[in-house]
Amino acid sequence: MLDLLFRGASIIDGTGSPARVGDVGVLDGRIVFPGRGEAAKETIDAHGATLMPGIVDVHTHYDAQVTWDPTLSPSVSLGVTTAVLGNCGFGIAPCPPPMRETPLRNLSVVEGMDLDALLAGTRWTFEGFADYLAALEKLGPYANIGVLAQHSTIRTAVMGEEGSTRRVPSPEQMAAMQVDHHVPVLH
Repeated sequence: MLDLLFRGASIIDGTGSPARVGDVGVLDGRIVFPGRGEAAKETIDAHGATLMPGIVDVHTHYDAQVTWDPTLSPSVSLGVTTAVLGNCGFGIAPCPPPMRETPLRNLSVVEGMDLDALLAGTRWTFEGFADYLAALEKLGPYANIGVLAQHSTIRTAVMGEEGSTRRVPSPEQMAAMQVDHHVPVLH
């Protein structure tokens, strides 16, 4: 018996084939294409609706926005089911409190984001990268989230402003950048 059955949906399967009307089932968290007459714990009449694979957006800059907008507007409403954050080496974690404006300025300049909106909206309930991931888990974003560890953010957290101008970190700074929890400020 299926866990969930959508009956009569217009199915776009992601292969490039034309849409077709059919049934789509879910069993143990996996999508299955059952034949007619399958039994399910829950059945949804999907006539007039379209079912298709979700979109994975591998290049987003929701790093700050997700802290105040777990809907990831407008991406989820456009079909995005998974978003990857931390692209271009920019993000907001790790970030010691004295450095919080710096990654927001970076996002503002490089990605054309409004600095005032970033400063007003970003909810700093974290400091280290692991804390950021835990904060995202608590927020419950509407899409699945993957977060890249951002080299620029890590360098700035450890090296301060000189992280963007000095080429080689000291051995102590390099060791601090490799730590997987709170990053100490070692200017």
